[in-house]
Amino acid sequence: MKTTEAAVQKAYETVRKSAPSGEVATYIPELARINPDLLAISVIDLQGNQCSYGDAETQFTLQSVSKAFSLALVLQENAAAVFDTVGFEPTGNPFFSMLPMESEHGKPRNPFVNSGAIAVSSMIPGGNAKSSYANFLGFLEQICEEKPVMDVDTHRSESETGYRNRAMANFLKQYGWIEDVDTAVETYFMQCSTLTNVRQLARMGLFLANRGIDPLTQKRIVDEESCRAIVTLMTTCGTYDYAGRVAIEIGLPCKSGVSGGILAIVPGKMSIAAFAPRLGTHGNSEAGMELLKLISEELSLSLFQ
Repeated sequence: MKTTEAAVQKAYETVRKSAPSGEVATYIPELARINPDLLAISVIDLQGNQCSYGDAETQFTLQSVSKAFSLALVLQENAAAVFDTVGFEPTGNPFFSMLPMESEHGKPRNPFVNSGAIAVSSMIPGGNAKSSYANFLGFLEQICEEKPVMDVDTHRSESETGYRNRAMANFLKQYGWIEDVDTAVETYFMQCSTLTNVRQLARMGLFLANRGIDPLTQKRIVDEESCRAIVTLMTTCGTYDYAGRVAIEIGLPCKSGVSGGILAIVPGKMSIAAFAPRLGTHGNSEAGMELLKLISEELSLSLFQ
């Protein structure tokens, strides 16, 4: 872990000293209030050794990083139904685009674009948004051994301004991919509004680095096939229309969110969480991506060596 910690510290110090670039997300009003210059990184290996730098205890909302966990939850319930409803393919479009739905009878191209994530959220057991979200929180507690909570202000902000997401849900309903629009959308808004920090987020992702088994508790979280599907989709679709560049420059399965969080998985080795609120034009954390790039290069972590 000493070599890893040295690489993480070096990357953090390099990025911290560099000129900031990008802008915080403003289309969700509550996200616009965050300090744009926060920076944090945390790495945990399969033995539970963890190192963190920067604003590692500062909380932020999961946003689209939550999609990896909602997918894991529903895959363990009914994997066949999930991929009957959503596809496997990247879109080449922004995460909020509805264009692919219009040409494919409303079926989402993959579970990480917003339409696909809303469809996945509709499959979380519960019967209503409150119960489904409680089950989602229970799943997160299982994989991080802490009790996450929802940011009420962010949820209200998302619910009051999420017109495009509601439009997607109605589109899904029209073609029969979901049953209840309000339940699907509200569950989705709540899961995206769940608070975390990089230390906790890295811990959450650890089972994905260990073929679906939490290496610290030895509990199987998802079966090996489902784990492989999740990390593969993180590689091809987890950063949307930026995934090709991430594959080349970082070479790791990543899932990003517009709050500035990124979860990266090094299969068989470790889980990494980065946080920096300033986003690039594709909706991914600029400094977070730079941190991952430097760490991947220093430790030769890319899957495509």
